[in-house]
Amino acid sequence: MTSRDHAEPAQCIVEGGNESDQLAAVARREALDRKRRNRLIPYDFFAEPAWDILLALYVHRHGGTSIDAQSLCDATVAAPTTALRWIALLIEKGLATWSPPAFGETDVRIALTDAGALQLEPYLRDTLRRSQSGNSALD
Repeated sequence: MTSRDHAEPAQCIVEGGNESDQLAAVARREALDRKRRNRLIPYDFFAEPAWDILLALYVHRHGGTSIDAQSLCDATVAAPTTALRWIALLIEKGLATWSPPAFGETDVRIALTDAGALQLEPYLRDTLRRSQSGNSALD
């Protein structure tokens, strides 16, 4: 494990920067924490493919990019068919969108919609606020 695996979430939040950078850092930390947990406690009952997908989409949105469906499936601990079903549901609910493959590419691209970002940001802001105040207790 790297020293980053042992870092507290508050230590992984971007100091300074704008809110968008800080929220993307929170999403990235959440995804890394989930991967670390899945590596250390290797049981299938931790699967939350929709959450894994939304976090990956949020991070890519912050970078101004979409992500190909295969890479998005790889971001989950679920089987590819399960991940694809969740992607389809997120698209159906208006939280994600897809675009056809660009010339020379073979996989569709998936992106988080504005509505999807609006659904995630209250949680990410709350996590950021708690990490900045040192308060990890639940309200």
